[in-house]
Amino acid sequence: LTARSLPAVQSDERLQPLLNHLSHSYTGQDYSTQKNAGKISLDQIDSLSTRSFPPCMRQLHKALRENHHLRHGGRMQYGLFLKGIGLTLEQALQFWKQEFIRGKMDPDKFDKGYSYNIRHSFGKEGKRTDYTPFSCMKIILTNPPSQGDYHGCPFRHSDQELLKQKLQSYKISPGGIHQILDLVKGTHYQVACQKYFEMIHNVDDCGFSLSHPNQFFFESQRILSGNKDIRKESIQPETPQPKPGVQKAKDASSALACLNSSLEMDMEGLEDYFS
Repeated sequence: LTARSLPAVQSDERLQPLLNHLSHSYTGQDYSTQKNAGKISLDQIDSLSTRSFPPCMRQLHKALRENHHLRHGGRMQYGLFLKGIGLTLEQALQFWKQEFIRGKMDPDKFDKGYSYNIRHSFGKEGKRTDYTPFSCMKIILTNPPSQGDYHGCPFRHSDQELLKQKLQSYKISPGGIHQILDLVKGTHYQVACQKYFEMIHNVDDCGFSLSHPNQFFFESQRILSGNKDIRKESIQPETPQPKPGVQKAKDASSALACLNSSLEMDMEGLEDYFS
């Protein structure tokens, strides 16, 4: 699905029952392999959040540090991201417990109410499923945030003024903010995030198509470590677009076919994990 398809997808009632299966339509790297497990220390996370986290994870980290708590959706999205960048189970338990205790939560309450879910996400409880971090597609199209939530995609789920203020706080130039907001107006959310990547890393072309928050992190680390020779992907010429009404119908039909095919794949849902 392209970003252009999103309005058609979300307005078509036929697609709503299928959105829960959308994560299985993502065919890229799932970032479940713990090659980097233990290579990130907990005292690095604050600095990494400003240098290498995508905005969706950067805002979750900031909210956690300020409020010492995240609601259900935020813990899901951020916890699996941290797992994907290399936090071990022991580090994850320590990270979340320390923060929640700062919010005056009793340590016993954390152990009884939250530690099971963290162990579950690492495949140590329940079905022993090794849950994978959320892709951009899943974050954009499923479980939108409500009041008091900090998960979701800032480019998709923030109003324009709030997004502008957030980008200003990230030291994005006025011209850069204008470019990003134009992409957002066109519903090109992942491209907007990719443009943000290029601006904070001072590169003209990041050389990849962004599809996953953990991809953002690892590409950032590659640049910051001095390896800027990122293989550029070929860019296909853009084909002429049909009229809006025709395009919406085509996008919705294409999305429906894609989502229906995903139902045939094996599903290990997160419902049990976070129930």
